[in-house]
Amino acid sequence: MNQLRIIVSSTRPNRIGPTVTHWVGAQADPSQWEVKVLDLGVIDLPFMDEEDMPRNGNYAKPHTQAWASEIFESDAIVVVTPQYNRSFPAPIKNAIDYLYAEWQDKPVAIVGYGWSGGVDARADLSKIFTHVSADVVGDVGLTFPEQVTPEGAVDDDSAAAGELRTLLDALHAKVLDLDEVPAQS
Repeated sequence: MNQLRIIVSSTRPNRIGPTVTHWVGAQADPSQWEVKVLDLGVIDLPFMDEEDMPRNGNYAKPHTQAWASEIFESDAIVVVTPQYNRSFPAPIKNAIDYLYAEWQDKPVAIVGYGWSGGVDARADLSKIFTHVSADVVGDVGLTFPEQVTPEGAVDDDSAAAGELRTLLDALHAKVLDLDEVPAQS
C-alpha cells in the first residue's frame, strides 16, 4: 500500500485546514493509498533550530528526526494550504526548510483554498518545492464560497472535487512510475 501524507499547513486558532484536509483524504482511493495526516499545528515544529544546514542531513533534534522520518517514509505528499496575504502560511515554509534530501524526487500535490482558490499560495509553494527538487505533480484550488465554505465544508459535486480525484490518480501513477524505475548500478 502506498503511503500518502497530507500536510495541514495552517496553524491558526479556528482554522478550517483540518476540515478541508479530512475531505481531501476522503477523496483518496483506499485501494491505492494509506492516508496519514501531518498537522503542523499539532507537530509544532519550532522555527529552524538545527545547527547544521538541512542539505547535510545531520539532524540533531528529535523533532527534526521525527519530521524527516514522516516525509522519508511517505510515497507522496499533498499539502493543504490557505492563502494568507497572497501566499502560504509561514509554518509550511519552515517545515519544508527543515529538510532537504527527504524532498528530492518526492511526488507532491498542492490543494489551496481561499477567495481566489489559493492561486498565489499554490504557485509559491510549487516554486519552493521545485527548488528542493520535489516533483510537483499538480495543484487544485478551492474557492470561497462556491467550492468550500468559510467554515470548511467542501462541495463534493464541484469541478474542483473531480480535479482533486484526477490529481490524486496522477500522484499515484507517479508513485507507480518511481517503483518501476530499475536500480542504477
